[in-house]
Amino acid sequence: MSASLAPVPGTREGPAPQHRGAALRAVDPAPARLSRAPFLLVLIVVFGLGMAGLLMLNTTLQNQAFSSRGLNRQATELAYTQAGLENQIDVLSAPPELARRASALGMRPNPYPALLELPSGKVIGDPRPVSGLEVPSMVINTPAEVAAERAATQVRAQVKAKIAAEKLAAAARKAEERAAAQKKAAAGKTAATGKKAATGKKAATAETALTGKNKAVQQKVAAQKVAAQKVAAQKKAAQKKAAQKTAAQGTGGQG
Repeated sequence: MSASLAPVPGTREGPAPQHRGAALRAVDPAPARLSRAPFLLVLIVVFGLGMAGLLMLNTTLQNQAFSSRGLNRQATELAYTQAGLENQIDVLSAPPELARRASALGMRPNPYPALLELPSGKVIGDPRPVSGLEVPSMVINTPAEVAAERAATQVRAQVKAKIAAEKLAAAARKAEERAAAQKKAAAGKTAATGKKAATGKKAATAETALTGKNKAVQQKVAAQKVAAQKVAAQKKAAQKKAAQKTAAQGTGGQG
């Protein structure tokens, strides 16, 4: 049912009762009613304001949460930084670090300390100058000194390597010279041996030729001797024949 058709309190719906014999009378007008639009508008405005306030409150809380996280993170970083600085202070305050810094400043441990008593100015102890080598275990080399020692060690190693290389090169040259001399001597010996062999071969050839010549001469002498023997034999045979003939002739003359 709409507001325009809503029943008015004090009235009844339906047809008016009919009273017989009663006179007609005027009915009171319906009382004026307010519209619901302003109420709805007020509700909308209040709801909007509430939502805006809630949104602003939520945004503020989120911003504060972000700020709180950032501050917590910053506090944590600062705590780590503080811990690191405290660690550095502890390291720098340690006796080895103090000894290293004292060594870097040129200070050396003195096993003969002397104390000055104030205000009398009395010296307690026997002050002695030190060379810095009395307590070598307490002398800590600085990084620069370590680097210098390392560089010096490398230089010494390079010098030793260079000297060793020069010695090896000299030994190699001597070995090459010795090998060349041996090779030259071997070549000379070989040449002498070859020359000696050639001379021996030539002498053997000459001896062989002389032997052959002597043999030919001997053969010729033997042939001449055989020929002389033949001639002598022929001559002897001729003489014998002549003698026989002469004898035969003498025999025939006597008869």
